[in-house]
Amino acid sequence: MDYTFLDDMKTSKFQKRLSILAAIGPFTDGFNEFGASTALLAIGVLFHLSVIMSSVILASYWIGVGAGGMIGGVFSDKIGRKTLFVYDTIGMGVFALISAVSFNGIFFFFSRLLLGFFIGIDYVAALPLISEYAPIKDRGKLLSTQKFFFTLGALLAIGEGLGLTILVGVDIAWRYIFITAAIPVFILFFLRKSMPESIRWAVENGKENRVKRIKSRLKKFGIDVNVKKSDMGTEPSIKDNLKKFFSRPNLRALVYIFWLGTAYSMTINLVSVYEPKFLDDLGATSTISLLGSVISAFLGLIGTVIVILTIDKIGRKNIGVIGFMLSAIPMGVMYAAFTLHAATLPLIMSMFALFYFINVGTIGTLQYVPAAELGGTRNRGLSMGWDKLWEFPTAAGAFALYAYLGPINSVLFDTIMPVVGGIILYILAIETNDKSLEYIEDETINEIDQPKQVPEED
Repeated sequence: MDYTFLDDMKTSKFQKRLSILAAIGPFTDGFNEFGASTALLAIGVLFHLSVIMSSVILASYWIGVGAGGMIGGVFSDKIGRKTLFVYDTIGMGVFALISAVSFNGIFFFFSRLLLGFFIGIDYVAALPLISEYAPIKDRGKLLSTQKFFFTLGALLAIGEGLGLTILVGVDIAWRYIFITAAIPVFILFFLRKSMPESIRWAVENGKENRVKRIKSRLKKFGIDVNVKKSDMGTEPSIKDNLKKFFSRPNLRALVYIFWLGTAYSMTINLVSVYEPKFLDDLGATSTISLLGSVISAFLGLIGTVIVILTIDKIGRKNIGVIGFMLSAIPMGVMYAAFTLHAATLPLIMSMFALFYFINVGTIGTLQYVPAAELGGTRNRGLSMGWDKLWEFPTAAGAFALYAYLGPINSVLFDTIMPVVGGIILYILAIETNDKSLEYIEDETINEIDQPKQVPEED
């Protein structure tokens, strides 16, 4: 089917609304993920846990996201995006509330694990839905906007944690944060119902009845769809989808997505969720530790805005490689300060903030884009799940690694890893800028040799 009516159109209110409704998922993820920054300062004492056990318990969230992303990705491709897009919000809200009332480490572990599971499902429903409706010229912008909302959620969670720590103390502040995280997703359940299923997914899978409903709903948004009988595909089995996804032609895409998420997770988490604990170990008060995270998250938010405005002009590969290489600079400065015994809390907080600005603003903002563009329509949910499968469990491992290495060696690790990440990304990256989703699928999976698309001049 010809999708130029979507690919070449000017971004409309429909696409913007869909993007915002989808972005509340990453916003909630950021809020829950960085709410753990405050929890990390409290649960060790409250639940009588060692440093490593505290890290492992909080890391259960990322394990849940990885599992939810992979399992949800299979079902996103099988039953459609919208069902998961709407109903996963219930799980996100319920388990955020359950996390807030945890009374021991085991209870907190499983509540965080299941919360992460539903967050992972949300990514594999929402991101493909945006990608499959986005115009080519703004697809990177609409997808990377999700990172802006993630970072905004992180900033607000840390800000709330800082304020509540001052008002009621760190031992109870984290509970209020998780309660706050549940509120928007319950509202989101009703708002997302107005969105249509992906027309690309429905046509590709031969869902005639759904296509009719989608056409009717899109017409209300001023978008006319003409689907012929000959356009309709046939529904493959889950086995067929998996076989195509893990086929040899798709191998480079699989390794690329794996490395982007893994390398990012191995570099960012020292300066994200772990920063308050890092500063606390160096003698900072809980208030100062959380203030450092607020500053970092604010600069990260600015970084995401810059990339959102430029990603469809500069291209995905350039942003990723440059971002990794520049990330090594502030961490190298910090490590030199440690070895020269010149490290101070203001210097450490400044370098963390600069790192966060670079790393989140470039790699973090890019991260949602390739997985949502690759894999083909029948496997785009699984493609996003593949990203989450590696990204978040790697983050869990990073937490344990930081606790084992200690502050100084963790900084050395975070100086070397971005350079390694950038070099390997340069070799693996697949540029998807200025290409239709169908062209990308032919180029990466169907092995059809086509000339490079050149956007028409206005």
